[in-house]
Amino acid sequence: PVYHWKRQCKEQWRKNQKAVYKRAGGLCESPEDAPPKRAGVCKRELDEKQGHVDHIRPLSSGGSNHISNLRRLCPACHALREDMKHKSMRDKEIKKGSIPVSYKHLLWR
Repeated sequence: PVYHWKRQCKEQWRKNQKAVYKRAGGLCESPEDAPPKRAGVCKRELDEKQGHVDHIRPLSSGGSNHISNLRRLCPACHALREDMKHKSMRDKEIKKGSIPVSYKHLLWR
């Protein structure tokens, strides 16, 4: 089932995570022209536990949990999404040294 307004149950979400990982072939699916990839910040290759599943169009903006609206991102690319909701993720990645303190030029949609 597709829920436009909330996350799926954990069992369905795990199935979607595995399907997205399989589709991505273990790679970060941020666009090739995205600033993190151009700057070499993107990790590119991910194991199943490293990557994040990202909603291309957020649920809060009318997106869905359908697999076509999901993509696999490395933690740096996910944190650098141009959205204030990702601020805590950015702070965590800065502390880990995955992204630079001066990250604003690396933000992407």
